[in-house]
Amino acid sequence: MKSMQGRVVCATNDKTVAVEVVRLAPHPKYKRRVRKKKKYQAHDPENKFNVGDIVQLEKSRPISKTKTFLAVPVPARRGKKKNSNGDEAGELWIPLESQQQLQEQA
Repeated sequence: MKSMQGRVVCATNDKTVAVEVVRLAPHPKYKRRVRKKKKYQAHDPENKFNVGDIVQLEKSRPISKTKTFLAVPVPARRGKKKNSNGDEAGELWIPLESQQQLQEQA
C-alpha cells in the first residue's frame, strides 16, 4: 500500500482534511534537487486533525471524487526525555548570571 507523510493545511470541511506533501525531486535541466509540493484530500472521520498537524496518508478505496486517502496520526518520535524541571536529560544545567544573583539574594 502507498503511504505518504504531510502537513494539514486546511481542516474546514467536515470529515475531510487537505494535506500538503513535500518531496525532493531532481530538476529536469539542472539536476539539482528541488522541493515539489502537492495537496491531497484525505478522509478524517472524527475531525480530530487541525491545521499544522503532521499526518500519514494511507491509500484506501475511493471515498469520494477526490478522496482516496485516509489520514492517520503519525506515531510520536522517540527523542530526548525531559526532566521534572523541563530540562533535557543528560544535559548539564548552568544558571545564567541573573539567576545566580537571585539565588544569592534568597
